Amino acid sequence: MTTVRSVLLASAASLVVASLAAPTVARAEDQLLTGTITSASGEKLGGVTVSAKQEGSTISTHVYTDESGNYYFPPLPAGKYQVWAQALSFEPAKTAVDLSGTKHQNLALSPITDQERLVRQMPSQMLADALPEDTEADAKIKKLFENQCTGCHSPGYPLQFKFDQAGWNKVINLMKVVQNTGVMPANPKPNAIIEREQKELAAYLARARRKLDEVQAAAAADRRSRPCRLAALRSPAQPGYRHFRHKRGQVQSQRRLRLDAWNAFEDRPVAARRRHGA
Repeated sequence: MTTVRSVLLASAASLVVASLAAPTVARAEDQLLTGTITSASGEKLGGVTVSAKQEGSTISTHVYTDESGNYYFPPLPAGKYQVWAQALSFEPAKTAVDLSGTKHQNLALSPITDQERLVRQMPSQMLADALPEDTEADAKIKKLFENQCTGCHSPGYPLQFKFDQAGWNKVINLMKVVQNTGVMPANPKPNAIIEREQKELAAYLARARRKLDEVQAAAAADRRSRPCRLAALRSPAQPGYRHFRHKRGQVQSQRRLRLDAWNAFEDRPVAARRRHGA
């Protein structure tokens, strides 16, 4: 029995060593796709997501640009592709690529100018995090919103919409009887906490959205007068940055993009912003 086990273990070990020693070779028909992503003003953007999808396929491949705005896909099967790039506060850029040979495809991203579309592009939690909390009263209402107004939808969902105080009151009149289910009960009873704080909550949400719009307008004017801020915080240079870069590096790059996009809308002290950043 011991002899048989030794032979089996030796055979398995030899197979593992052979598989590790064999290099991964791209198929002869595979092609390379690279390029550079810039802003409309020509500034190279790091940390942008670039995607490629072959016609007729259900699979998309995603990579990130490096600190110089360059992207590198792994070898892809030859064919026709849709290639697009996207980043917070920018319109997506899309093009068709015939990958019959090595291809270098550049794309330029234009800033989103419509404020409502800009807000709706923001990640849900980022919108919720941006709610004001500088005063004790604001911090109290923000906590109430987080605890009582996110049971049947993401926290950022209601913040995508712009209402005045009267409009928020109408929304709250419905939400306070839904009781975190999203369905109106047969005998609705209002949430006592929301009903008690309804006036303050409606005023707070209306004021928060007005403030967000004011900061957006200032950020848009600033963006038109100088290169876009989105690339100001880039991931640190790392040799050999390619599509297979360490996952943590990719996450850091994306978090830096999100942080800078948030800073375009937030006017909190830098120390407060860092608590939520990379």
